[in-house]
Amino acid sequence: MKLIKKIILFVVVIGVLGVSFYAYMGGFREVEVKETNFGTVEIFIYTHKGPYKNLNESWDQFQKEWESIGLTECNSLAIYLDGPETPDDKLRSVLGCRMDGLSDIQIKSIKSKLKTFLIPEMKCITATFPFKNFLSYFIAPTKVYPKFQKTHSESSAKTSVAIEVYGGSSNFVDHIDFFMPIEMSREVFAPLESLF
Repeated sequence: MKLIKKIILFVVVIGVLGVSFYAYMGGFREVEVKETNFGTVEIFIYTHKGPYKNLNESWDQFQKEWESIGLTECNSLAIYLDGPETPDDKLRSVLGCRMDGLSDIQIKSIKSKLKTFLIPEMKCITATFPFKNFLSYFIAPTKVYPKFQKTHSESSAKTSVAIEVYGGSSNFVDHIDFFMPIEMSREVFAPLESLF
């Protein structure tokens, strides 16, 4: 009988800790979707094909590239080109760093050695989610994208890609911004698709 009580107590404690951690991560937070404009933003980029869980490997390679030309900071974002129905091995995403705020010399060096892309100004739906640790990269999309899908189902808006903005690589970041262009032709992102 004592063993059963200990097992029940253990399960209850683990459950409480799990729920508390999920709440800390923002799991119970209500996501608010708004309309805004995004862009114009010029970025230098690195492509990734395959499961999102392996993005950190591509990020490590990307960071080596931009550090090799003397950059010490990346105001980071990612562009996701494929919908949730896409098989993991076919998923295409583009890692990027914003070029605004860099010197003319740095921009010239970037353009001579790395691929770049200009995100035009576009109308978007947007949402913000708190960033606590690396698990936020996995929890946030499960909370935000269903809200985006609901917003789309309630309107006639068409979308093309998803953009997630993470912020500075060496600065403390407390949130992730999500953007999904609406009424924007997929052709705008054709130069990125051609890289795969």
